[in-house]
Amino acid sequence: MEVRVNGLAGQLCCMRGQSDWRAGDVKRALEAISFDSLILGCSELQDDDLLQDPGCVRDVDLTLVRRSAAHAELLRLVRLGTQTLSRKWLARMPEVVRGDSEIVREVLRRDGVALEHATLELKANPEIVLEAVRRSGFALEYAAAQLRNDRVFVLKAVQVNGFALARASEALQADPEVVLAAIREEGAAFEYAADELKSDADFALDIVATGSTGVLEHIAQDLWEDPCFVLEAVKRLPSALEYAQADIRGEPTFVLEAVSKKPEALPFAAKDLLEDPAFLLRAIARNPAALAHVDADLAVEPAFVLTALRCNGEALRFVVPTLLKEARFAQQALAAAGPKALSGMPDDFWQDRDLAQAALRSDEASVQRVPKKFWADRDFVLKAVRWQPSILNMIEPNLLKDKAFILAAVQRNSLCIRYVSEELLRNQSFVLEAVEVHGSVLKHLPSEMRTDRSLVLAAVLKTGFVLGFADDELRADKGFVLDAVKTNGYCLIGAPDAMRQDRDVVLAAVRQQGQALEFAAAELRADAEIALAATETCPGPFVHVEACLWADRDFVLKAAKRHGCALKHADDTLRRNRMFVLAAFELNPECLCYAHPELQSDRGFMIECLMLNPEALPFVPAAMRIDVSFAAAAAATNPPASQTATLSCDAPSPSW
Repeated sequence: MEVRVNGLAGQLCCMRGQSDWRAGDVKRALEAISFDSLILGCSELQDDDLLQDPGCVRDVDLTLVRRSAAHAELLRLVRLGTQTLSRKWLARMPEVVRGDSEIVREVLRRDGVALEHATLELKANPEIVLEAVRRSGFALEYAAAQLRNDRVFVLKAVQVNGFALARASEALQADPEVVLAAIREEGAAFEYAADELKSDADFALDIVATGSTGVLEHIAQDLWEDPCFVLEAVKRLPSALEYAQADIRGEPTFVLEAVSKKPEALPFAAKDLLEDPAFLLRAIARNPAALAHVDADLAVEPAFVLTALRCNGEALRFVVPTLLKEARFAQQALAAAGPKALSGMPDDFWQDRDLAQAALRSDEASVQRVPKKFWADRDFVLKAVRWQPSILNMIEPNLLKDKAFILAAVQRNSLCIRYVSEELLRNQSFVLEAVEVHGSVLKHLPSEMRTDRSLVLAAVLKTGFVLGFADDELRADKGFVLDAVKTNGYCLIGAPDAMRQDRDVVLAAVRQQGQALEFAAAELRADAEIALAATETCPGPFVHVEACLWADRDFVLKAAKRHGCALKHADDTLRRNRMFVLAAFELNPECLCYAHPELQSDRGFMIECLMLNPEALPFVPAAMRIDVSFAAAAAATNPPASQTATLSCDAPSPSW
């Protein structure tokens, strides 16, 4: 395009330019010529102004203007900032200065309301007015009337400074698009919108959705008294609940509904609701994120947090991290939340060693979320195999060949033997060590290994019940089972029914471990010899003796001779029989403690017992020993020399 440059005396020069040239490009091309400004038509051009609209190609005529020396010097001083520019300064200037766009522009950048003192021509200049509005929205008041009533221009003005709405015409203050544009730039500008917009529920919800600060307090009060409006407002901006009527903020049902939609609204509920743990738990049950918005003190209260997790396990994501650092609480929290909650935990949760351990203990699926760095940590793996032996699939293959490491893992969980290398599993000495470390390893060995007699005997040495995992042929071999029960009587637990019914096997078992009587066949638990063998050293197995034996006088007397408490298990007919109890008493004075209550309260019977054995006074019921008449009668049964000692009320009482 051709650019023609003219002065007041005529054309100065002509040049070829580009269609996207700006005023600054022309000024640089004319740097040899002294001038103050470029005029296009009736407007002074700024450096960034295009010479013509984009896409338009035509010749352009420009006019050069030179200012007076004094005017030019003033502009220089203004640009250097040596002048204190304000509306008062501009008001004192002559019209030629108040009409100079560059000087006025510099003033407006410091004091937008100075537009009041600009010339009418500049007040009608959209660019000058926008410059003023950028600094102060209230400067729009001094713009030309046609601009303040121009919807397009005012829309631009409020986008530059929302407070320009305050000085727009009443019609534009009621224009939803203009008001919304103003609010997006400055929320508090809603104060200057028309009252009908402030009372319009749909429009109010639109401005709430902008999230601009300073908006909510200017919405009509009657809207805040409408629960439906408040709920919709909260969905758009949770803090909107703060402006609702007090009755609404204090209504539990309403607040629960609001929190279920937007948990961030919880802090804006009524104070009495926020101080009610039961209400807060209901809120967390509706939306787990509500836990993140409860009072700070309550959020770190372990009992409350655990209860919250039982209400809604997904709240685990919102537990205060410092609480989860405590190992015992972390385990309780994961147990309370349940496995499902772990799937939603963020990556930083899994980066914590202790939390990853707790998660593995809670849920096997957690194996997939644990970072790889932990699988190279021997201590971490050895702790984790207690609950998740399958993690051995995740570790370095070389570790599975490490004998010491695998034995340590097996000691913690016998299932770990399933994950060892084939090379180690073929090592007979290693497998023998493994079953000695943890007998239950036998259960997880290949079937061909469970036929090895020495291996099975090594396994049952500490853990008798694992005999049940041995090969069926071995378990059916009476000679082998006898060897096993002599090693550990509890092997009777894992023996087949035929062996539990075998008298020789059961007798060998109870001699090694009396409590094994519990696992013998019923008919053998009714065998007096076996029952007495089981109770040779300890009365504990008496509870497993069949009831029919407790009605057998000879068996009870033999049992009572060893352990006086045997009389406690005898049939009531025997415990009431004076002659029988006296016979038992003669064998073991402790039997007196377990006689029937009728006999224990019979003073004559007790005196009779003391006559048979004066040393049995400690086994007489304490209530009777302190009875004066009984004490006198008992004293008569004792030799004088021992009378004081035997009648002492401080004599030790039996355990009963």
